[in-house]
Amino acid sequence: MAGNCSWDAHPTNRNKMCPGVSEAPELYSRGFLTIEQITMLPPPAVMNYIFLLLCLCGLVGNGLVLWFFGFSIKRSPFSIYFLHLASADVGYLFSKAVFSVLNTGGFLSTFADYVRAVCRILGLCMFVTGVSLLPAISLERCLSVLFPHWYWRRRPKRLSAVVCSLLWALSLLVTSIHNYFCVFLGHEASGSGAGCRHMDTFLGILLFLVFCPLMVLPCLALILQVECRARRRQRSAKLNHVVLAMVSVFLVSSIYLGIDWFLFWVFQIPAPFPEYVTDLCICINSSAKPVVYFLAGRDKSQRLWEPLRVVFQRALRDGAELGEAGGGTPNTVTMEMQCPSGNAS
Repeated sequence: MAGNCSWDAHPTNRNKMCPGVSEAPELYSRGFLTIEQITMLPPPAVMNYIFLLLCLCGLVGNGLVLWFFGFSIKRSPFSIYFLHLASADVGYLFSKAVFSVLNTGGFLSTFADYVRAVCRILGLCMFVTGVSLLPAISLERCLSVLFPHWYWRRRPKRLSAVVCSLLWALSLLVTSIHNYFCVFLGHEASGSGAGCRHMDTFLGILLFLVFCPLMVLPCLALILQVECRARRRQRSAKLNHVVLAMVSVFLVSSIYLGIDWFLFWVFQIPAPFPEYVTDLCICINSSAKPVVYFLAGRDKSQRLWEPLRVVFQRALRDGAELGEAGGGTPNTVTMEMQCPSGNAS
């Protein structure tokens, strides 16, 4: 990011100081968090290799999700969400992998700096998109469990696609405005520093005070539903486990990011964690979702490996909510298991 005192852009200069901070420290943007960075230690060289290995594993896993959910498994409302979520994760992991390759090779040319700036913009957009999709998945799953009659009979047929499109548009808009103030104008322009700080504040509020409650509260309702099922000795839907696991992984992996943002904006304390720690947690969050699908969909009674298509398809299983409603509405995922694979929508 232009004007950003970050070791990503200067991996070999250990004596680098933030520009203009010889007397009074200035505020610079790290990702979307505004922190005070003075003589910040660069990440260990081994971190670039760790990032690259983690990103490659995540790209392979999310690539398999894109293939099976997009071309091999019959479309369902939640498979569409997972398809877009995997696309956002692929975009973020790809941008971070390119970053790691440039830093590992020590490329310091103007073109390399331009690629780093593009990767930062792409990574931020993909991260915001992935976070915004989790509340939509959590809310829709909660509605399908608590109000099955209304959900399966009156739900708009293309609601998932419309919601995903709107969230992509929102992420592109927010990222474009953020980079206009923090990258295009630069920190030297009069008033641009204040605009960049305002955008950092807005992004933090959007992610941690809007999106997080919207994904946590429906999950609490799902947990109560699962507990009631346990008392009635009924098996919970695998899809519930997938949603709860994805939200839990995000909350655990983003705790450092949330602490950074909270400490700075509430107590004006610089971020206590190096940038590469928060980036590592975000990479883990983006790479862990295919593992969640696999663990939720695998059949423990099967001694041999099952086809991944069957495992991923089983992870979308709704359970018995529709049958319990008494309306006779067929379980969409059960119907999919009986149909040949295809790209039907």
